[in-house]
Amino acid sequence: MLNKGHKFSNYTKINYKKEDVPLSEYPRPQLVRDSYLSLNGYWCISIQKHSEIPTIFEKKIKVPYAIETPISEIEQLIEPDDYIFYKRKVNIKEFLNFDRILLHFDGVDQICNIYINNNLAFSHVGGYTKFELNIKPFINKDEEEIEILVRVIDYTDSSYFSKGKQTLNPNNWFYTSSSGIIKPVWIEGVNNNYIKSITYYPNFDNQSVDVLVETDDDINLDFNVENHSFKIKSNTKNTIDLHEFFKSWSPESPNLYDVTIVTETETVKSYFGIRKIETRVDEEGHSLFYLNNKPYFINGLLDQGYYYLGFLTPKSYKDYYDELSKLKEVGFNTIRKHIKTECDMFYYYCDKLGLLVIQDFINGGTKYNVINNFLPGASYKLFNKERRLSYKKFGRDSAENRVFFVKESKEIVKQTFSYPSVIMYTIFNEAWGEFDPSEMYKIFKEEHHLYDTASGWIDCKNSDVLSIHSYYFFKKKRKDPLVNRPYFLSETGGIGYNVKDHFFYPTFYGHRNCKTKEEFTIKYQKLYEIATNLMKEKIMAGIIYTQVSDCEKEGNGLFTFDRKVLKIDEKVLKEINNKINDLNK
Repeated sequence: MLNKGHKFSNYTKINYKKEDVPLSEYPRPQLVRDSYLSLNGYWCISIQKHSEIPTIFEKKIKVPYAIETPISEIEQLIEPDDYIFYKRKVNIKEFLNFDRILLHFDGVDQICNIYINNNLAFSHVGGYTKFELNIKPFINKDEEEIEILVRVIDYTDSSYFSKGKQTLNPNNWFYTSSSGIIKPVWIEGVNNNYIKSITYYPNFDNQSVDVLVETDDDINLDFNVENHSFKIKSNTKNTIDLHEFFKSWSPESPNLYDVTIVTETETVKSYFGIRKIETRVDEEGHSLFYLNNKPYFINGLLDQGYYYLGFLTPKSYKDYYDELSKLKEVGFNTIRKHIKTECDMFYYYCDKLGLLVIQDFINGGTKYNVINNFLPGASYKLFNKERRLSYKKFGRDSAENRVFFVKESKEIVKQTFSYPSVIMYTIFNEAWGEFDPSEMYKIFKEEHHLYDTASGWIDCKNSDVLSIHSYYFFKKKRKDPLVNRPYFLSETGGIGYNVKDHFFYPTFYGHRNCKTKEEFTIKYQKLYEIATNLMKEKIMAGIIYTQVSDCEKEGNGLFTFDRKVLKIDEKVLKEINNKINDLNK
């Protein structure tokens, strides 16, 4: 019998502004066209226990919010044997003169089939990557209105597919599932040989950038940047010399280049930034991060990316901007995006504001053995060994399971590669579905990003950092037992503080709890006094505090789940962060 799970129901008295078409702004800032129609808003929906397309749709849902969320206006737990059907009619008159009509889904969790006018047009697996399809072949000539139908099934954590923090039984640091369409849906019209993608490969030392523009056939393009024009070709890397107008990107100076690319059939807008990230051993033998050839100490927060009303999806892009702006204002320089992906606008705001991003891959695999995942953290010497890994014990016993992880992770890299803010990828988090870590590093590693192969544990030689999770023994001066890698405290803190009228769940979880803002501030000060001293001594290269906000029962955020209360004295927080920022001057 299937485990049907549960969800929390505590949103009944919440008042919030209801947008007819939420998240309607143009969603792809690195490849912007004039042709655009948002399909967010109300869709018809039917949920049933069999796969046949229903004839009756009795309810409406607000897309792009998960069915479990209150803001979707459905707020229903989806079970692993449920079939979800979305349906909507769309007027496409304005797109009929284009050679192709591209339908974009930026995120559908977990497995979906797309039907256009009752014809199966596309299938996709995985809730954390984008996809698109050309719907023009499914449209009759001069047909101005079409019907889009989406069939979804979401196994959440009852299968091996990527799940992130989602679970059918939310507890402690795992949260309510988010099923169905969870990111924007939109349409654009393009002509043949349109620009499919733009990838930027920065070269800080040469003060240049390599640009790869993908099209079906090779064509000539005009690449215009900062009032300079270059003739380039598609489907090959083109080197753009920036010496005459070079500006680097960093959290302190988040300079971006505005770009216009012109072909015979279209004009698109884009942008890029130039930065260099690497690790080095300095003259005194200290392993450190280097940003743009200078030592750089990472000072960041673990960002679960869960929102009070929308779970995996914010109410608006303004929620992204406001939160990131506040984190920048109080002095943080890094966000670790924890085992989820965001809408493109999130990364754009990080680029614009100057916040480094560590992007986690998404954990998957079948059920994890608690003991297998706990012991490596308890003792590095005894249990944190790559040889302890086995496919079966760590939920990766099927080849199909492992192949899916690699495929999805490569898509995540491709879709986030060109954001200058993204400096590092986390391949595995705390052995959740970890397998062949050294081999995975070899598969993914490239020169433009760092790779944390096993954040927390199980460690392996093939990783760019010694990545440690420690909520209690952070005083320890750690040295790399394998090779010369920077000591990166990639999770710590977790101070729990239950703020009255801003915590809404039946039980409260935090790593080290306190009862007042003053107590929280003191505990935070003590932790960062130790961390700052370790960074001054160049023993520790970076720190990630857990976490930006409370998430359901997990109450160890700097902010409450509704983002209305900062739990720590803001003046003290700024003073702490300024001491670390001074090390980067």
